[in-house]
Amino acid sequence: MGRDWKEQRAAFNLLSGLLGLVLAATPWLLDEAIDPLAVWSAVFGGALVMRLGFSAALAFRGWKAWGQAIGGAGLIIAPWLLGWDGRSAMSCAHVVVGAAVVAIAATGLRSGRAHRTSPHDNPPRAAQPC
Repeated sequence: MGRDWKEQRAAFNLLSGLLGLVLAATPWLLDEAIDPLAVWSAVFGGALVMRLGFSAALAFRGWKAWGQAIGGAGLIIAPWLLGWDGRSAMSCAHVVVGAAVVAIAATGLRSGRAHRTSPHDNPPRAAQPC
């Protein structure tokens, strides 16, 4: 895999980690720290995304990207699953951050698969004499 793509993927994962940090702070940034369930969802969901994003930026592994994708999908459905979808700003923050994290994770997974099967990664070896 080329060095340029590894740096781009690390930058995307750093962005994912920063999005998790923003989501964790959203209840106070939006001054909506009233519903404890929404606050806990933002804090724990943001912490999970932040941890996986920063970790994948340092050392990418497929399971970290899958964890980000699952966590992002969970963030998207959390407002309706947990029953606080009436809080529009918090719901919007969860959906936007979740969708961005899923997109970043999908990009990482797709690139890992594409580069792993690249013929440049595994050049043919010369035949060995008997």
